[in-house]
Amino acid sequence: MTDIPNIQPDSRATTILEAPDTKVNVREMFGIDIDMECPAFSEADERVPDLDPAYVFDPDTTLAILAGFAYNRRVMVQGYHGTGKSTHIEQVAARLKWPCIRVNLDAHISRIDLIGRDAYRAARWGAGDRIP
Repeated sequence: MTDIPNIQPDSRATTILEAPDTKVNVREMFGIDIDMECPAFSEADERVPDLDPAYVFDPDTTLAILAGFAYNRRVMVQGYHGTGKSTHIEQVAARLKWPCIRVNLDAHISRIDLIGRDAYRAARWGAGDRIP
């Protein structure tokens, strides 16, 4: 990880930019010999993963991921556990400054983990108060 986090101190409540506002050259950013531009953000918010400058990209997988970013398409990256699928996505997102939230899907995942749950506040009633 780097010493310079991709966190803006006042960005916790809102997203800084609603949509990508710039494009990056894939050849320059990822070192892949192709003439392609990909949408990116000019500013990172707290959901952008930390950049690992030593990460080495697999060209074919990277191009598939970048095509998903560029053309708003779903991309499925598959492989055995521990082969770097999530890290690959996170490092692409870090360079493009795209927000990224990791959700591990395993046998213990529940709907509450994905959607959340309602929080109920218990009202405090004193003696003699009418409950509406």
